[in-house]
Amino acid sequence: MIRALLMLGSVLALMAAGRSFAPVDAHASPGAGTVLGFGFLVLAALQAGSVFAALRLPRLTGYLLCGVLTGPDALGLLTRAMVGDLRLVNGVAVSLIALTAGGELDLRALRPRLRSVVVTSLLALISAIVAITLTSILFSSRLPFMVGLSGAQQWSVALTLGVLLASLSPAVTIAIFSETGSDGPVSETSLGVVVLADILIIVAFTAVHALDASVFHLHGGGELSPLLKLSIEIGGSAVVGALVALAILAWHRIVREHLSLFILAVCIIATEVGSRLHLDALLVCLVAGLLLQNVLGLRGEVLAKVLAPAGLPIYAVFFALAGANLQLAELAVLWPLALLFSVVRAGALLGSARAGAKLTGAGEMVERWMPLALIPQAGVSVGLAELLGRHFPDWGAGTRALVLSVMTVNVVVGPLLLRYGLARAGETGRKAAEEH
Repeated sequence: MIRALLMLGSVLALMAAGRSFAPVDAHASPGAGTVLGFGFLVLAALQAGSVFAALRLPRLTGYLLCGVLTGPDALGLLTRAMVGDLRLVNGVAVSLIALTAGGELDLRALRPRLRSVVVTSLLALISAIVAITLTSILFSSRLPFMVGLSGAQQWSVALTLGVLLASLSPAVTIAIFSETGSDGPVSETSLGVVVLADILIIVAFTAVHALDASVFHLHGGGELSPLLKLSIEIGGSAVVGALVALAILAWHRIVREHLSLFILAVCIIATEVGSRLHLDALLVCLVAGLLLQNVLGLRGEVLAKVLAPAGLPIYAVFFALAGANLQLAELAVLWPLALLFSVVRAGALLGSARAGAKLTGAGEMVERWMPLALIPQAGVSVGLAELLGRHFPDWGAGTRALVLSVMTVNVVVGPLLLRYGLARAGETGRKAAEEH
């Protein structure tokens, strides 16, 4: 721990010195600033993770707090321009996490728990959306972006807020599972629930976005209809995911070497090309992982082992960037509301997930500890909130600020609760023990 602290201090000092001698902003050498920011985050985040691991806390929390500390709203070692230019890292990390998640979902092994996964996902999302929507209406006078709206408009915005805040985080959940080496009924059920819920949230957001466009008389000027967008996003992503799976399998069987580099290249292409073709990189790589594991015979353990060395720095930078993107100034203003919505969200998700597990006979351990996997929130909610802010500038910006403030709470508290639950369920370290 002492060594990691010294290394972290040295990296921070070097970055501060580099910024003072050669300041990097949005107008001066943006390429150099991006490289500097990436290299700094790799070193600093990994050392911060080591410090937190020595304290028996999740490495992920160390990555996040490293980003918060060095981000634009704190020490300012990372500028807004640097953080913005590193968006590609976010896309690649989400793609890698989705590919790993799909590879970890063995549908044959999950089949006995499939009913529990589906029922729990639906109950949790419906309960959270209803609870948050009603809370938004009750406190509409305290939400500046809802003041002055008509009744129908307030209900439309409240429902949109409910969908955004009900979203979960497969990225955080999988990262905690990987870090702790967890395996067992709680881990498998949790993974199935958060992945399915993430897909359902994308579908629900498309529906409420169409409702918002109708209520606020937004005319797209030749844009695709929401239904067509949804069809392209899900159907097109599934087709491209199948092609990605075949490409990875062919490389593994024919070339056999440097599989991790090939997968990284595929994830970069999926992120960049997918965004231009209205495809979801998360769905593309999730489908690819599912097919590799359950149809094509390339086991998820092989993918995880191959991607571990290359994925670690990507994950560290991804979660550090999530911390750097948190709006501390907005949180300072919105923290009472952020805390209120975080409590409402947690209560709805925990209660309904536990009820779903009990209703389907998932088992005492699953019923007690699986709901904690639903607390972390990051990833898809940020992207959807950004989209809302662009399409509805009058009230979307305020909604985005509230969503990011609530996410700030959940992204810090969620990993700690999930790790605690996995430890109490006795599933941490089980994967390594089984492999041994």
